[in-house]
Amino acid sequence: MLGILGGMGPLATVDFMQKVVALSQAATDQNHMPILVHNVPQIPDRSACILHGGEDPFPALLKGLKRLEQAGATCIVIPCNTAHYWFDALQAETSVKMISIIDVVCREILQRGIIQTGLMATNATVAAGLYKKRIRSMGGRCINPEALIQQQLMTSIYDVKAGRLNQGSQGMEEVFNHLVGAGAEAVILGCTEIPIGLAKIARENPELCIDATELLAKACVDWYYTDHDNHFQGDFEQHAA
Repeated sequence: MLGILGGMGPLATVDFMQKVVALSQAATDQNHMPILVHNVPQIPDRSACILHGGEDPFPALLKGLKRLEQAGATCIVIPCNTAHYWFDALQAETSVKMISIIDVVCREILQRGIIQTGLMATNATVAAGLYKKRIRSMGGRCINPEALIQQQLMTSIYDVKAGRLNQGSQGMEEVFNHLVGAGAEAVILGCTEIPIGLAKIARENPELCIDATELLAKACVDWYYTDHDNHFQGDFEQHAA
C-alpha cells in the first residue's frame, strides 16, 4: 500500500498520482497499486519556515505520516522537494519504508553520467542545499539561476499553485533556457509544480529534463511491481564513497 504525504501543493499531488498510474504495469483496474493519499494543503509553508523562521511544518508532516502509517501504508513518499528538508527526521519517526525524491534524482544523474546539472527549485530548496550538496559529493556541478532569474522562478511556481498555468509556464521556460544557456547538460525540475509548467518542454526535450516527480513515481512503481527492496540510498552512498 503506497502512502502519499501530499497537498504541497494539491495540483502537484495530482500530477504525481497521474504519473504513478501512467507508469504502472496494469492492464486492469485490479492490477494498479493501492494508494492512500493525505492531501492536506494546510501544512505550513515549507519555504517560509526554512528561509524566514516561519511556522514549522514538521508537526503537520508528522501527523500526516502517522495517519498514513495507521491506515496501512507500507511505503510513504512526499511529492514535494522542499519538504525533504525534514525527510530524515520523518523517517526516524516510522519503521515504514520511505523513498526520497532527492535520492532518486541523484541516482538518475549518476546513471546518465551528467556532470553539469541545472537546478530549478524553490529558494528554500536552493538555500538548504538539498541537491547541491549531493551533486558536489558525486563529483558534479550544480548550476543555480542568477538571483533575479531565481526570483522569476519563484513567481512562476506560485503562479502554477494559483492556477495561472500559462503565466507560470512562460516564466519557467525562460528560466529553463537560461540554465541550458549557462551550460547545464540537463535541468532538475526540482519543485513539483515545475513539471506541470514545463510539460511541453519535458515532452519535446526529455533528454534535457530530470523530472523529479516522474522519477519518484517510477521508484514507487519499481517498489510495487518489481523490487520491494530498492536500494536507492545504497546506490548513492556507494558512488559517493
